[in-house]
Amino acid sequence: MNKKTILLVFAMFGLPVVLATLMHSQWLDWRPAETRNHGTLIRPVIEWTAEEVVDVSGQPVGREQLLNRWFLVFHTPELCGEECLDTLYWMRQIRLSQDRHVPDIGLLLIHEPEMPEELVSEVQALSDAFIMVDGSDARALAQLFPSTTQTGTRYILDPMANIIMSYENEQSPNEIRKDLGRLLTWTQSQSSM
Repeated sequence: MNKKTILLVFAMFGLPVVLATLMHSQWLDWRPAETRNHGTLIRPVIEWTAEEVVDVSGQPVGREQLLNRWFLVFHTPELCGEECLDTLYWMRQIRLSQDRHVPDIGLLLIHEPEMPEELVSEVQALSDAFIMVDGSDARALAQLFPSTTQTGTRYILDPMANIIMSYENEQSPNEIRKDLGRLLTWTQSQSSM
């Protein structure tokens, strides 16, 4: 082998290793300028510490019922109107868009006012995957979430029932879909290791 061949082999295989080592060393502190997520990461994550409550059908809702699934959560302090139902529709669509991961995703509505029966029926018609908590139980759960001045806020819970992300009202459902898709892909790759 001549010197040019040896230098070329080193440049192709050795240089990336040297650069990677430098980037993770104490001498060069490099971090990406921005993240790819669209929602706001909640740091530190908020653990689900609420006492067990009951949903509108009388079923218990506690940490145990939320474990081992991702949850899209919508919290509203006001009576759910047309805009709220539109948000719930898009939450259902985000869940359905995850294809084979649909069984791994739950939907949770935290509705502070008491829900009239016709509203419960409307939400159930959107999807039977919704867990709906209203009234005083919903107000107790709302204390877990970061305070907000918005009339409705969306969140993602991880499979350990931690609140990890929040979304502003003006954020599109597509942004939530992308974030959830990345989380599901990342979780699947971690569990297969």
